[in-house]
Amino acid sequence: MSDSEFWKYLHDGSIERIDGAVPGTVEVVVSIPYLRERFAGEGAGFRITLFDCTRFEYEAYGEPVCRDLADIARRDLELLSLGSCLPIVVNCVMGRLSLEYSASSLALDTGEPISASQLAKASAGYWEEWSKPSRSEA
Repeated sequence: MSDSEFWKYLHDGSIERIDGAVPGTVEVVVSIPYLRERFAGEGAGFRITLFDCTRFEYEAYGEPVCRDLADIARRDLELLSLGSCLPIVVNCVMGRLSLEYSASSLALDTGEPISASQLAKASAGYWEEWSKPSRSEA
């Protein structure tokens, strides 16, 4: 799994907070309770740390590109999908994030590190369970 593919498992997540600076290290807190519940402990989301981040931009449809991290955080963006890995583009409900960084780390919102494969497994399990009632009704 590439260092950007984990974004596709954060579907329906909302960006709650963005800390740091570009260029530099940026920490993104994503709230996604249904997925966080699949991990031990209390919490509602995940922390993503982007190392050597040189690009963190949000482009709302029909608006100029925003590079101000505080302004981007205030928009309460809802993540939809990973649009591409190179360059990294994360599709959101009303626009898209464009990111460049050299490495990343994932953690629960409590700080406990997790791997991208753990996140992928939790997401797959959730969506498999979610789809069962609709399959039995068809």
